[in-house]
Amino acid sequence: MSQQVAVNEPVLVEAQMRASGEMVVKAFDWQGTRHYVAAHGRRWDEWTNGRRFRCLLVQTSDFNSFELRWDPAEDEWMLHQAWLSNLV
Repeated sequence: MSQQVAVNEPVLVEAQMRASGEMVVKAFDWQGTRHYVAAHGRRWDEWTNGRRFRCLLVQTSDFNSFELRWDPAEDEWMLHQAWLSNLV
């Protein structure tokens, strides 16, 4: 069973914008570890304080899930929350 964790931390993300406008995240760095994305889930836009954020659910090969948010105006990424199955 996974545990939901609120994170709200800036992260470095390796991503690619496809010609279709779809953002594909390949990996991100969090807590000193490189997390490689194995699967992509739901995508949506959210508006907060008049700013648009692109939100993406991703899953890593160790079956942890993460909600990443990209601010296109600032080109900054935030790890918003995580569902962790392998808590140490």
